[in-house]
Amino acid sequence: MATINVHVSDELLIELQQQARAAGKTVDEMAEEALRKGLEERQWEDLLAYGHETGIVSGYTEEDVPEIVKNRRKINAQRR
Repeated sequence: MATINVHVSDELLIELQQQARAAGKTVDEMAEEALRKGLEERQWEDLLAYGHETGIVSGYTEEDVPEIVKNRRKINAQRR
């Protein structure tokens, strides 16, 4: 496992220490968990933004989605 140094405010460190104590974890474990969740959230945000942009470019509206899904499922079922 790699080691890094991260600078955080005193207030954030205190909160991290309190959360770690309450969860029965080390500060390192809590920090790793928070970083992992933050990165996962960023990936979801990127995916949603991509989907939004793709939707705009396609010209489809939100109301079109159920019919598109229904048609795609029908095509997939015919291929089986």
